[in-house]
Amino acid sequence: MESWQTSIKALTVDVFGTVTDWYSTIVREGGRLGCDKRLTVDWAHFATAWRGGYEPAMGRVRRGELPWTKIDALHRMILD
Repeated sequence: MESWQTSIKALTVDVFGTVTDWYSTIVREGGRLGCDKRLTVDWAHFATAWRGGYEPAMGRVRRGELPWTKIDALHRMILD
């Protein structure tokens, strides 16, 4: 009889927003950029709004309106 350790074929982990703290990074680095460039931006709102564009963009991919697209390209498209 095989032990469970030898029967595992794959280990998957959700790291997007679970392991990676994207929100705090955007707020912190946006704040630094804002100071350097004299920008007045609500970076918390910006981060939330940017993330809010993810599901609609993925919906376009799922419906076939966009081809399979890397997440970096979707994030850039959401910014545009």
